[in-house]
Amino acid sequence: MLRQWAKENTPGVLLSVSSVRVTPDLSIARVNMSIFPTDDKMTILEKVKEQTAYFRGELGDKVRHQLRKIPEVIFYIDEGYQHMEEIEKCLRGEVDNPIRDK
Repeated sequence: MLRQWAKENTPGVLLSVSSVRVTPDLSIARVNMSIFPTDDKMTILEKVKEQTAYFRGELGDKVRHQLRKIPEVIFYIDEGYQHMEEIEKCLRGEVDNPIRDK
């Protein structure tokens, strides 16, 4: 549902859910998203947060017969992929290394 929304509202941007953590009482779902390209990820995150009620409603339609309560959905950006990309650039030597340059 998130990818379909992104396809319609933010063309050229890939949104993917990297993880979802739900509290034990199922009241809150924390959704970690990866956004590519990463240039304006905060703007896209704000657009997604503005649509939280829509996403919760869609979730409710899909799982209403399995859950008693539909969790509140909170969106976050998963920074793990960006850190991994930075490490790979360092390993390939694409980033200046202040220790090596001395």
